[in-house]
Amino acid sequence: MHRLGELTDRQRLRFGGGALVLGLLLMVVAVTVVHIYGRPAEQVPSLEPFRSMFTGIDQGAHKYLKGVGYLLVFGASQLMIGGAAVIWVLNQKMTWARAGFAAFLAWMEMVFVFGVVPSEWLNFSQTDLDWSTQNIWFDVPKFLVLNNDVQISFGAVKDAISGGYNMVMLVLAGLFAYKLQDIGKPRPAGEAKSAPVSPYGRPLIKRSKDEG
Repeated sequence: MHRLGELTDRQRLRFGGGALVLGLLLMVVAVTVVHIYGRPAEQVPSLEPFRSMFTGIDQGAHKYLKGVGYLLVFGASQLMIGGAAVIWVLNQKMTWARAGFAAFLAWMEMVFVFGVVPSEWLNFSQTDLDWSTQNIWFDVPKFLVLNNDVQISFGAVKDAISGGYNMVMLVLAGLFAYKLQDIGKPRPAGEAKSAPVSPYGRPLIKRSKDEG
């Protein structure tokens, strides 16, 4: 986080702008993938490029390509939100307008991470993947459960993934918010930036013109 506070305006605009543009382009690709492979075969556009993309892959793989599209959407959203924060919020003098924009970005991130993603995961797993309580994943060995019949369904796996995701993201959000406070603060003594070194291994010292 200390490195973010040390970015120059040029670096900040370059990194933030690059992330924002890359996120926009990736979002277009991701939405296209989800739109194409999330439709029944009879509803695929008649355009030859789309038709070949759809029919050239086994029908059973379409749902997984749709899942890849969802992952690309998540990555694109993070690039766009992060890029916008770097361009318009990072290392900038805080005003009411900028604070409101930063709060809007934080709200978008929370809604996407804790609202959109879990909801879309449950919809995707219940419909495309058909991870229901009727579909059994495996039987627990009887010697582990006192000779009883215990089965683990895909529905239980689906719910476990959803609960684990929310817990991990909640911890990461708290950790990120805590580390975010280091931006703008001086580095700890052990992390101070070292002086540049010459090819001969000696530290370089910047001198003024008066010093010769």
